[in-house]
Amino acid sequence: MLSTRGAMVTAAVVVAFSAGWLANAGAQQKTPPPLITYFSHDKVDASFAQALATTGSRDLFARKDRQGHSWAIHSNRRGKADEGTLHSHEDWTGVVVIMSGAATFITPGTASTARGARATPEGGQLVGAGESHRVGKGDVVIIPPDAPHMYRNIEEPFEYLVIQTP
Repeated sequence: MLSTRGAMVTAAVVVAFSAGWLANAGAQQKTPPPLITYFSHDKVDASFAQALATTGSRDLFARKDRQGHSWAIHSNRRGKADEGTLHSHEDWTGVVVIMSGAATFITPGTASTARGARATPEGGQLVGAGESHRVGKGDVVIIPPDAPHMYRNIEEPFEYLVIQTP
């Protein structure tokens, strides 16, 4: 009886030790979480200054995710004379965050006769073809792929970030 009891206690100790060892080894093999990227306001301001000195746009951040999709943040700065041209983004959604100044955001086309308030569940406002809206500091505009748009009537300094998402 004593030998059966001793064998069971020994087996229990071995199982407990093995489980602890495996748990510890598994924890050591886990990949670390991805690193977070931070840009101070000084770096963002410098990016806007570089955008003004070059083409009006500067990449602050660009990276591909694990699925191969491109993500980027573009710093854009426009003057009164640089109202831009009508354009759209074929393969990505642009999240525009107005940092300073103001402009009229224009979507060309024929406005729908069924206008009226078209709010999103999140509290945003839908903008359709043929509509324009005044945008300014703190405003956010989400532009899906293939949605033509442009800026007019710019108040300087018109600075905005475009977050390019898949």
